Amino acid sequence: MLVHGTEEQDVQLMLRAAELALAEIQQQWFDHVDIEDKGVDDFVTELDRRVEIKVRDYLVKHSGYGFVGEEWGVVAGGEKQWVLDPLDGTANFSVRLPLVAVSLALMEGSKALAGVVGDVATGTLYWSDGTSFFVGNRQWSNSRSEKELDKAFVGLGTPRRDDPLFEKYGDFLGRMQVRSLRLRLLGSAALGLAYVATGALDVYVQPKFGIWDVAAGRLLVKASGGAIYQESPGAVLIAGRNEELVRQVKDAWYNIFR
Repeated sequence: MLVHGTEEQDVQLMLRAAELALAEIQQQWFDHVDIEDKGVDDFVTELDRRVEIKVRDYLVKHSGYGFVGEEWGVVAGGEKQWVLDPLDGTANFSVRLPLVAVSLALMEGSKALAGVVGDVATGTLYWSDGTSFFVGNRQWSNSRSEKELDKAFVGLGTPRRDDPLFEKYGDFLGRMQVRSLRLRLLGSAALGLAYVATGALDVYVQPKFGIWDVAAGRLLVKASGGAIYQESPGAVLIAGRNEELVRQVKDAWYNIFR
């Protein structure tokens, strides 16, 4: 395996941690898992918490870096930090819809040095060492570069019902339905961004998010030669195979959300 950017031992540690998380979730896929509400349209399971603890303990022990997770927050500080979403797509998992992922990034400040998105259903690891993009053990070169929205596959996340964007989001969906070739609503920002990196999607739009949702996926898009627009921390992220597609979706977004 070629590793060009971040230290190889950190990349290998990251990939091993993602594999541990995937194995834990896959083992529980057909079993009952208690689900709790933690907000409007927002869920957490005991599996989320258990996976986070397992990955955190493994990474902190073997790297000495800091750690930030979705469920427990900042547990250990440091100049470099691991940022984890232990189960991205918890609502999907609650009904066993197989659009569920593990997202893990190594960050220094606001910069992702390495990142991995693990697809629970297939076991596939989409990852980057900060320089190149890989799918499994294969360095991935994506030649898809569709620049017209009417020929593009567009993936979308959706805001929760208590979000200020919710009321007009249907108008945005309608605009995308008319202007794009196909729409795909996923329920996992990490997978949406990984799919842009591979070319399975031409564009992905996430209206709101936490850093753990997108830290790894943004890096995958960039490492694959794609483009990212982000309004501000946590507010609308548009990822595309190229700047032209991102611009077209951005224009459509601000036409609705002025």
